[in-house]
Amino acid sequence: MLLDEGFSRISMRKIASEIDVSATSIYLHFRNKDHLLYTLIEESIDELNQIIQQIIKTSRDPLEKIESIARSYVAFGLDRPQEYEVIFMLRPEEMPRYPKQKFRKAREGYEMIAEVIREGIERGRITEGNPLHAAYTIWAQLHGIVSVILSKRLDTRIPKNVFINHAVDHIMKGFLVNNNSKASV
Repeated sequence: MLLDEGFSRISMRKIASEIDVSATSIYLHFRNKDHLLYTLIEESIDELNQIIQQIIKTSRDPLEKIESIARSYVAFGLDRPQEYEVIFMLRPEEMPRYPKQKFRKAREGYEMIAEVIREGIERGRITEGNPLHAAYTIWAQLHGIVSVILSKRLDTRIPKNVFINHAVDHIMKGFLVNNNSKASV
């Protein structure tokens, strides 16, 4: 409903009717429509951040971590398009102002990527001037991949999996370090 009708056009009564419960029962769990939206966003961000944290814990090489994060991010967006769209694609004018403290939680994902980039710099695997800028750029590139596919803007001559692999490969090539004229991955 949120994606189809827009935040301003839905009400708690409409939501209750759609899921066949009384409007008052929704208020047992959510103070208002804003609280419901914030909860949807926060739960989805938490799930995505947990995926990123798990990759960071289980992978050893910083470049492998970045590639796994990239592929997992794209998979999350494509496997859960409604949640992804609620987090990243609702137009600001279609929703209430997102509270600053919750925005910090939303930034945790690319801040974790920045830490991986710092680790790669320390280990001599990545050359990068500003890890936070690089992490945000990676996020923007990944968001572009997911957005093109979800909005059905991918050129029909390009298979989806080929596009994803090619795009992630290009992101990774940006992190290659030249050691004696040999690129290492």
